[in-house]
Amino acid sequence: MSNTQDYVQWFRAAAPYIKAHRKKTIVIMVSDEVIYSDRFIGLVHDIALLNHLGIKLVILHGSRNSIDKHLNENRLPSRFHHNIRITDAETLPYVVQAINEVKTYFESQLSMGLPNTPMSGSEISMIGGNFVIGMPLGVIDGIDMQHSGKVRAIKHEEIKALLALNHIVLLSNLGYSRTGEVFNLPTEELAAEVARALRADKLIFVRHERADSDSLASTLSTSQCEQLLASEATPEDLKSLLQQAIVAIQAQVKRVHIIDQQVDGGLLLELFTRDGYGIMVTNLFYEGSRAASIDDIGGILGLIEPLEASGVLVVRSREQMELEIRHFQVIEKDGMIIACIACIPDNTEKLAEIACLAVHEDYQRAGLGNQLLQAAESQALKDGISQLYTLTTRTSHWFIEHGFSENRDFPLPATKQESYNPERGSKILTKKI
Repeated sequence: MSNTQDYVQWFRAAAPYIKAHRKKTIVIMVSDEVIYSDRFIGLVHDIALLNHLGIKLVILHGSRNSIDKHLNENRLPSRFHHNIRITDAETLPYVVQAINEVKTYFESQLSMGLPNTPMSGSEISMIGGNFVIGMPLGVIDGIDMQHSGKVRAIKHEEIKALLALNHIVLLSNLGYSRTGEVFNLPTEELAAEVARALRADKLIFVRHERADSDSLASTLSTSQCEQLLASEATPEDLKSLLQQAIVAIQAQVKRVHIIDQQVDGGLLLELFTRDGYGIMVTNLFYEGSRAASIDDIGGILGLIEPLEASGVLVVRSREQMELEIRHFQVIEKDGMIIACIACIPDNTEKLAEIACLAVHEDYQRAGLGNQLLQAAESQALKDGISQLYTLTTRTSHWFIEHGFSENRDFPLPATKQESYNPERGSKILTKKI
């Protein structure tokens, strides 16, 4: 009975996302490591499901590992410059062969009819073609990149026409010039350019390595991506994806997702659950959360006043706000504070209080509370905090969904006990971080 109820609750929770994504355009890049892994068949099922849910899909496949394999088998060197393969006349035929083999395998997997699955018997139409016009990279730092190219144009109107007929469009990382030349294109760059040309709603990178880590927030702004690009600790392959994520976001693609296929159904978790799976890059609310300043106090007080009046939040005076403002994070849009949170550390113990979490009514259900909580947790970890607690009268379920648990025996710090009002009947929830 429990499993049945879990399924019902999941389906109800997913329904708004199913509605939101219907008829939207999503560009998905899949690395060839994923394509040749044992988890690829699950991803094929998920792609088919998205297609039947009315989502317009453009799929691009990576080829780097397959190209390396073909060149090694033919005792040809793999040469790179700025992490871009140098494709000369000798290696070009093997590069094209490897790319076409990946493409053919991908098509064959989506043409099996999905036997022994709930999608059995489904008809899926996948179409490819010369939709990418390429041009040579030319000479970089004195090195002739030869048949390594970049995107000159995307035949986006032709692609849109096919998507309108419910076809899945499959693209390889090859570009063709108007003079008949063939160019090997970086797949990540091509994916970003296709998303830009189509004005896609989402760009998703599916890679074999883990896309998330304990050191990364699940939601990043472009400025945070730039900080990661400047860090030597960020892996080079992740840097490549983050760079293209910035390009796509700046070209008005609403969201870019970086996920892995280590968990079966990761693509569905990212699209149809509140917490998602992996990393999301967005500037939907400009540069995301930031530390509050003294100039934000008026905006924060205006935001939380209705919640204080209804008893959801404890009343804070302007004087108290001035003392605590350094512990606040806010999200601002068009000069207005639309969300805030406080993470107030205790000076004697390695714990902090999560307080004053508020989101403007016009921006609720957009994930801002989750984004702020993640920012607060990230800051707490940097400050050496190992445990969070919060007092709430109305939002205990939301905090429990985000990893907190009710703890009636939790001893409040002495500094908190001084201002604690037991008549409010607040529940105490705690979370280890």
